[in-house]
Amino acid sequence: MGGLNSANYHDFMQTAKSLPPIRMRNTATYSVFDKFNLTDISHDKYGAIQKEVIKRGIRASKICWHPDADTSTCNLNENGEIIVTAAHSIQNNGILSEIAENGKVLSYKFDKGKLVSREFQKNSASTFMGFCNNHDSIFRPIENFTYLKSPEQNFLFAYRGFVMVCHKKLELSISKNFGDQSQIDITENKKIFDKAIKQKDYSRVESEVFELPFFYPIAASSSFYLDFDFQGSAISHSDDRMENVFVTLLPKKKENKTYFILSYFKEDRHLYQNLGKQLRSRNNLKSDITMILAAHTDNIFFNPVYYMTFIEKIQDAVAKLIFQTQYDHGIIDFKNNIQHQFSYTPSNYLANPDKINIFGY
Repeated sequence: MGGLNSANYHDFMQTAKSLPPIRMRNTATYSVFDKFNLTDISHDKYGAIQKEVIKRGIRASKICWHPDADTSTCNLNENGEIIVTAAHSIQNNGILSEIAENGKVLSYKFDKGKLVSREFQKNSASTFMGFCNNHDSIFRPIENFTYLKSPEQNFLFAYRGFVMVCHKKLELSISKNFGDQSQIDITENKKIFDKAIKQKDYSRVESEVFELPFFYPIAASSSFYLDFDFQGSAISHSDDRMENVFVTLLPKKKENKTYFILSYFKEDRHLYQNLGKQLRSRNNLKSDITMILAAHTDNIFFNPVYYMTFIEKIQDAVAKLIFQTQYDHGIIDFKNNIQHQFSYTPSNYLANPDKINIFGY
């Protein structure tokens, strides 16, 4: 399609991965199309190529993330290779089943520059190829038992959010250049989780648990870093490792509650402990949790009727927020040298100036 073929595919992908990890703001080009003699393609063909790239990324990134993963402890096929199966980052039978409608849930995605709904079968929603069946059992305390806010359960929710985000980044890295720092961040944060798992030291993750007094048919699991707190104060990160927060939105129908779990490593307390204090003192949980989730994660799922009732009307505002908070921007000259790199993230965005609310009642 468009001149892309099996003979030039590898070289093209290597060239694409070497491009600077920023969004272009001017008409500068990299001459990639001329180099590989590529031509324009239709939107449908573009979609077909993207689907194939995604499939190859998933195949290439199949690994078991457990710290003990190797051929002596993982499930193996007849060729002695580790069998990695689809793991849910959000529990299928305890959470997604409660918010699904006819076995389906909705999330959102960008299509032609606009945020639109995306339908999933609940069995495939939030899945990633990140564990063998043997080591996926690490999550039994949050899969098979009532949520009691125990340190182990909060640790596992944080760990699952971390692994899901990092694994998705590995899948996308087949065609995107996230930079060397991205891999350093994954490796260094994984070391902390791995050591804690081996030692069963669940106190390495500190968690703040917040309760909303209603069942909201929304579920989320993710990991990211924050540049600002709720007062608009900058959060200064180190150069050695990006310090992340880990978040889970946990709806409980029988309890008529929705839990929001905010977690971080003990060694990152100095950066993030004020977030929990601010969340409690501001007494504006629905707005504050909305901004944390809407600005920083797309691993969020809704009951379809709830989505069409409450989320559909705020899609444009959420798209604007994502553009401001999830993308780095820059100006590039014609020699591919970065002249200026910057962020559009307003320091006060967590204050929710556009009054976005994913909690409809």
